[in-house]
Amino acid sequence: MYRVINHHTKEGWRVALEVSRGSKWSHVVYYEHPIRVRKILNTTPVVHLERYDTPKQMKYAVKTVHKMAKEYYIKENKIPKSIKKVYNIYWRLFKGIVAQVTD
Repeated sequence: MYRVINHHTKEGWRVALEVSRGSKWSHVVYYEHPIRVRKILNTTPVVHLERYDTPKQMKYAVKTVHKMAKEYYIKENKIPKSIKKVYNIYWRLFKGIVAQVTD
């Protein structure tokens, strides 16, 4: 579902968490301030950072998004819904996977 990517923009190489991938656009959250969801074309060349494919590393990547959002927006209720959705969906999925494994 999520994956950590590296791609080139006019500002240089940027690392981002790809949240969703559509037919034309991908929604990504850059690991820099201000933290927000951006759209990039699917034709943009990206490098998939495979070291984040393990559950432990993906948990770290999503936690980093949450930590950066709390640092930038200071209060939890000031964080935009689009960013909250990124880590809320992940935690629901993560808890579901853990529940299935323990059963």
